[in-house]
Amino acid sequence: MAGVVAPDEPVQFAVLPDHRRMAYRRFGDPVGMPVLALHGTPGSRLKYAIADEAAKDAGLELLSIDRWSYGKSDGHPQPSLATFAEDMEDFADHLGLSKFGVLGVSGGGPFAAAVAAALGGRVSALALVAPVGPIAGAPIMPELSPFHAFAFRGLARTPGAMRMIFSGFRHLISRSDGSLAMRIASSRAAAVDRGMLCRPRERQSLIDAFRAGLEPSAAGPATDLNLFGRAWDFAPERISSPSRLWIGSEDRHVPVSAARLLATRIPGCICSDLEGAGHYWVMQNMPEVLSWLAGQSKGERL
Repeated sequence: MAGVVAPDEPVQFAVLPDHRRMAYRRFGDPVGMPVLALHGTPGSRLKYAIADEAAKDAGLELLSIDRWSYGKSDGHPQPSLATFAEDMEDFADHLGLSKFGVLGVSGGGPFAAAVAAALGGRVSALALVAPVGPIAGAPIMPELSPFHAFAFRGLARTPGAMRMIFSGFRHLISRSDGSLAMRIASSRAAAVDRGMLCRPRERQSLIDAFRAGLEPSAAGPATDLNLFGRAWDFAPERISSPSRLWIGSEDRHVPVSAARLLATRIPGCICSDLEGAGHYWVMQNMPEVLSWLAGQSKGERL
């Protein structure tokens, strides 16, 4: 993959029926199969800048969206995973998309799964990489480490604490070169992930995505954590598109057991267990993920 696309290129907007705006960027092949690409927690539309050349090679156009309250996108008055899927249906209608792939990385995973469950035949394929899986209210509850139990069950129920933590991170990453913020972000990471973040290109890509997403406030990640701590308001069992999930055995950012549980709940989902891989595996393996998406369907526009 060649150099990252400049972060100051024009942002586009889709205006939803209630006049809220969803900001997004286009990466990859402008006439390729469209893919709704959803970033993690935190993140932004710049998440997939690093995948621009890989998307071109795969014949895909990545529509990389600022999720609710991130970057330049508006929030939702009553956020839930199901209502996000409704917004993505309106987003796809706005762009004239009849069929498209869906890609969700990390915190974008639950949102991507909700879109695939709600939009059925319009989704050509679903790719989930190191996703947050169902934590609460699932028929089988995943085993959580003390840290993940605190983050996804305890912290998720205290909005003030969430905002304070992410506001501090926002301050650090917006008012410096980002080095201290990245040290904090990687403090619990596996050795393989810390090594990845020592690579200048990958490191700067994350800094750019975090800065853009947290520019307005810390409301985006606070919304995410609140939703992750609730029972999902959609059934992964309703997903009918070809689906694949990648999860690294050394991932310490998301509960691995919950990600594997999600794979078992999606009919026919292929679960790729990546021995020795960490949370940031995708940053150097995006071609594998995009090639799989491209191979599932040609996609089409209205």
